[in-house]
Amino acid sequence: MSPCDCELLPDVPDAGRLWLAAPLGHTQARLRAFLGERGLAPDESLAGLIAVDLPPGRLRRLGVELVGAFTAPELGGSRCLLLPPGALPQPADLARTQSLAALLARSQGAWLIEMLRAGRLTTFFQPIVRTDDPRQVHAHECLLRGRDEDGSLVGAGEILRVAREAELLFPVDRAARLAAIRSVVEHGPTGLVFLNFSPSAIYDPAYCLRTTVSAVEASGLAPERVVFEVNEADQVSDLSHLLGIARYYRQRGFRLALDDLGAGYASLDLLARLQPEYVKVDMGLTRGVDHDPWRGRVLGRLLELARELRVHSVVEGVETEAEWRWARDHGADFCQGFLFARPAPEPPPVQVPASAA
Repeated sequence: MSPCDCELLPDVPDAGRLWLAAPLGHTQARLRAFLGERGLAPDESLAGLIAVDLPPGRLRRLGVELVGAFTAPELGGSRCLLLPPGALPQPADLARTQSLAALLARSQGAWLIEMLRAGRLTTFFQPIVRTDDPRQVHAHECLLRGRDEDGSLVGAGEILRVAREAELLFPVDRAARLAAIRSVVEHGPTGLVFLNFSPSAIYDPAYCLRTTVSAVEASGLAPERVVFEVNEADQVSDLSHLLGIARYYRQRGFRLALDDLGAGYASLDLLARLQPEYVKVDMGLTRGVDHDPWRGRVLGRLLELARELRVHSVVEGVETEAEWRWARDHGADFCQGFLFARPAPEPPPVQVPASAA
């Protein structure tokens, strides 16, 4: 079977002949003038296209200049192709065109491609505890982290931001899942394990997820211990695609969690359609819920809804004893947050609130 796109890493762009096609004549004219002002003589021998030759290292500097001079829609709508010096685009090259924004982001984010090639994605663990008795750990969420060449930590937010902008979400999402499974095998956390995935990073479940399922099977993890957590729930544009992924996971004995309930307009519809075993309430509703009646009403209703649907609820972002007590008094099944433990490369011990000890 041929490798999936999520198993392939692109070369880091550096130099060559850059071919450009803008969506509007106005943008095309601006690109032509912009390049000429920087001594990059535009070649327009092919109708509708602009070509410029870039020496080594010039693309990265050009990217900084372009971002400052053109709007995000202009960069996102312009298509480009980087070929060897003097090469003409061929029909077979059509599949390799990308947005100018993605090419520039990929050039700026070369560190992420290098991190993936070197296998420096890693996993941190954060416990999910029973709300009525935080001494009992129900599960651990596997959280994405990365390591720079000097060993310094790179957070998930920065990794995923660059991955989206550079169109690298497919390989990053796959590598993160596999890194999490390896870490679970190495450190053996108790209870369930929550593994994150982005629906937009999966073309075809049977094709794109085969390595993930094979890794779980090879690890000896019982499928019922694995909960796949839907990220970017409020950005899901193809619900039938997400439901197909859910069906693929469930047929193999895994469970599902819907993240950030209450954060997006679509999350309640997703709850009804996805019918997950767990819902994780957005941490924005948790912050100060003990003294904010508006947040309290909304979060309380969501917890009531979860109970009525017989879905396990997880309140995220619990940082104070008052927030934990509120969650306990309003029937939340589980809690997760800095109050109990910060994410760590090994499953950390739980700090039990004084009033629960």
